[in-house]
Amino acid sequence: MLNKNKITSLAALRGIAVIAVCFCHFSKPAENGIYFSGVFKWIEDNGKYGLHVFFVISGFVIPYSLEKSRYAFGDYPRFLYKRFLRLHPPYLAALALTLFIAEVSYRSRHLPNPENLNSILRSLFYLHAPADNPVFWSLQIEAEYYLFIGLYFILIKKFPFVAIALGIPLLAVLSQTSLVNYCGLFNFMVFFLIGTVGFLIYNKPSKPWLEQALLVFLLAFCFLFYQQGAAIAALFTISVILYVNKSFHSVLEHPGEISYSLYLIHFPIGIKFMNLMMRASHGAYAWWLFAGAFLLSYVFAWMFWRLIERPCIKLSHKIKYAAVHPAVVALPVQSL
Repeated sequence: MLNKNKITSLAALRGIAVIAVCFCHFSKPAENGIYFSGVFKWIEDNGKYGLHVFFVISGFVIPYSLEKSRYAFGDYPRFLYKRFLRLHPPYLAALALTLFIAEVSYRSRHLPNPENLNSILRSLFYLHAPADNPVFWSLQIEAEYYLFIGLYFILIKKFPFVAIALGIPLLAVLSQTSLVNYCGLFNFMVFFLIGTVGFLIYNKPSKPWLEQALLVFLLAFCFLFYQQGAAIAALFTISVILYVNKSFHSVLEHPGEISYSLYLIHFPIGIKFMNLMMRASHGAYAWWLFAGAFLLSYVFAWMFWRLIERPCIKLSHKIKYAAVHPAVVALPVQSL
């Protein structure tokens, strides 16, 4: 059976995912350059699947951490509070940075700012993604997943056969109904479920054949009902989690460690940098600006991680579940 070193692959997968998303966004303005426009178009078309990698990772990591922490139903408020402390303050800081950069940009160009008090208030609760940082839309999906998994995990522990054998196929089917118009999570539920079933396999289930059959079903479901790139990303992610038992080079693990910070702020920093510089430079330098946007975003993300995200991580770790006994030490797993 796989050992705990296997978890080291998660950092590298996060690194791959966040780099793919950054490259996807930075490729669009780079397509207007003279060189490598076809390459940048390919990156733009396929880099978006990094987000599906994140969703599969979340589907695996959150149940894994709940299991290690001996999570119980009474811990549900604490679970949501831990998630809030871990993720929301960095988000608010990134939102403030986005709004500041956007305001300076619009004022300098004498253009009206598309954001207003109503849109800003909605943004505080993941109900609106500012035009200058559209990646925020996915945070609502993650928030809905936390609300869901904190309860569904209890069903898995209390009624495993019903929750797994019946519940997972039912949720997959529901993802193809009109429910997607009322809850965005259902648009991506299958990807989270792939991660969850991967966790069940990793966690030495009593009936491994059932979980393995469900994993095959969910992957086939992806190939049938979703874009091929998204399905391949899901297959790649869960395969690495379950079957790649090795550490990865820090070239991937370090961006994985700061992936949340990089995801939050890369768009307003990198895109504004590219747009500004491309107006003042020749199209032949577009690919240099692509590299510069990523490096600039990375440096800012590293500072953002040290000053804002890392303190929030430490703060969230101080919140303990009531069911955890002093002798129990949960394996630390970086949250998304």
